[in-house]
Amino acid sequence: MRFSIVVPARNESENLQLLIPQLDKALATIGESYEIIVVDNGSTDGTAETLSRLSKEFPALRSVYESTKGFGNAILRGLSESQGDILGYIHADNQMKPDDLVRIYHRLTHDHLVVCKASRLDRHDGITRWIISKSYNFLFRIMFGVRIRDINGSPKLFTKDFFHQADIQSRDWFIDPEIIIKAQRLGLPMAEVEIHTAIRPHGSSQVHTQTVFEFMKNMIIYWRKLR
Repeated sequence: MRFSIVVPARNESENLQLLIPQLDKALATIGESYEIIVVDNGSTDGTAETLSRLSKEFPALRSVYESTKGFGNAILRGLSESQGDILGYIHADNQMKPDDLVRIYHRLTHDHLVVCKASRLDRHDGITRWIISKSYNFLFRIMFGVRIRDINGSPKLFTKDFFHQADIQSRDWFIDPEIIIKAQRLGLPMAEVEIHTAIRPHGSSQVHTQTVFEFMKNMIIYWRKLR
């Protein structure tokens, strides 16, 4: 297996009906073997039924159920099930285009990178979130000495060797920063690909005010640990 893409999903039934056909179509253009692993993270809507139906139409799709809630927990579960030499994840909310995922894949393989990710040029979640995001990224770059512009930008792709070497532990939203921190400290080549995002067509974001405090707490913990 060449490429495994993980899609963490909690109550994203309607979005998955749009995403999976587009994702499968985009990945088919790579010309390499691939798999799509959707992690149903304790959904209470029709996600399970939707995945069961879609898996009959798209052979590359398989799903796993993870009852323990948490963005990072769902991703780690999916990555542990992955068979590809190149791994990654994309949100289920249709804000990121599958074609951009393919662009990131080609950048990673062509430039012999270890980590390659999206950098969002625009946001559709309000001025408050925009201000928080700008402040957070600025502070993160100072604290950890990284040049990455959009720390939490997704999709994120990386090699299987890096995933095992980095020993990613975050079970929450801090999985994005942890990947960047560890790649930076290991001195591995990283890059960003600029993308435009779309408005979420269905459902609501899983990111809440509590998530901001969660980020800040984890940043301080990691910063102290690395010192």
